[in-house]
Amino acid sequence: MSPKVLLISTTTAYPLYSGGALAQYYFIDGLKDKVDFSFCTVVKCDKDLQHLNALQMAQPFLKIYYSDERKVSRKSKLSFLKSICSCVLPKKRKPIPSVVEPDDFSDSYFEHVDHRFSHEFIDLINEIIKKEHIEIVQFDFYDTIDIVFALPDNVKKVFIHHEVRSKRLNLAKDKSAVSEANKNYLIGKTTAFERACLPYMDVVGVFNDDDAKELAPYCKEIKVTPFAIPDELIYINERSETFDRLFFVGGEGHTPNALGLKWFLDDIYIPNYDKIKLPLLVIGNWSPTFREQYAKCSGVQFCGQVDSMQPYFEHSIFVNPILTGAGLRTKVLHAFANRVPVLSTRFGAEGCFNSENDKHIGLFDSAEEFIKLLMKSDYCTLSSNGFEYFNCKYSKEVLLNKRMELYNA
Repeated sequence: MSPKVLLISTTTAYPLYSGGALAQYYFIDGLKDKVDFSFCTVVKCDKDLQHLNALQMAQPFLKIYYSDERKVSRKSKLSFLKSICSCVLPKKRKPIPSVVEPDDFSDSYFEHVDHRFSHEFIDLINEIIKKEHIEIVQFDFYDTIDIVFALPDNVKKVFIHHEVRSKRLNLAKDKSAVSEANKNYLIGKTTAFERACLPYMDVVGVFNDDDAKELAPYCKEIKVTPFAIPDELIYINERSETFDRLFFVGGEGHTPNALGLKWFLDDIYIPNYDKIKLPLLVIGNWSPTFREQYAKCSGVQFCGQVDSMQPYFEHSIFVNPILTGAGLRTKVLHAFANRVPVLSTRFGAEGCFNSENDKHIGLFDSAEEFIKLLMKSDYCTLSSNGFEYFNCKYSKEVLLNKRMELYNA
């Protein structure tokens, strides 16, 4: 008999525009014949509902529940009042937007999550547990971590930790202009809260061995349960034989992308453009303010968000200059699966190589290392090795069995 699992998430798990959505959908789709899934989330805007409808179309048998919280907030009311006032008051000239440095410590995404969910959402979760006779509740992402306290004793509690929040903040602190006192404040309370919640989980799932080692002392049980790339995102059946451009994929809204790309452009690509001589395509949403900083560099091309990566994978080398974050690098796996050669910082490839097995990826942490890689790498071999590594380590059968072991632990 299939286990009855309730998935709780703050994202809709579809479309597959982000690593977080992909990591959830991979198992919803892959285990649909072995697990009786229900899915519960919060709808905060019309787009969320559109995404849920798309998820339902992609997975017709998935039982989807949501708390509709598309309400007019106090902030919206204030905006409305301001719009009225602007009609009768003299207009001031808009200030020229200043360049804002990417900084996790100034990002509202990292605000403390306690008491974040409405009474309606918590009640809905417990109603679903009763209605669907749920045996296992799985909740994804750090911002759901305190839901464990709202669950009945008779259900198994599985927490999938996509990104160890305290780890990410500790990695980002040296790159932040925020005062030491404020950095210590956010790191301290985040670490304490994260570690206080973990012992209440029956099992915690993470995506790489490093995260598992870091969290093991605070968990009853912890398992490494990585994901891979859904079949619908694997387009390339044959590797390219020539490579004439670099590309980066990721949006400015995710601070590690902004920090990493800025470092790569400022410290590596632009100062060494005469040696690199290859255009760099940047895929994803980036603000006009950020793009304007690099308008004078003809090699940098901002392409915006694209419907498919397929045309950008051909004859291209993927550059992954990520310096902060945690978890598993979806963009690296996506490149491997599509026979695209990868050049990455060592941290940016976390979970995708080890010291005994790195023949499938080019690694750099400085301009010197990058230039050396670019000049000497055999990209055809790197492409083939990356694809073989993906098929070996991220076998669909193996990964799905690992997730089932987590449910059965």
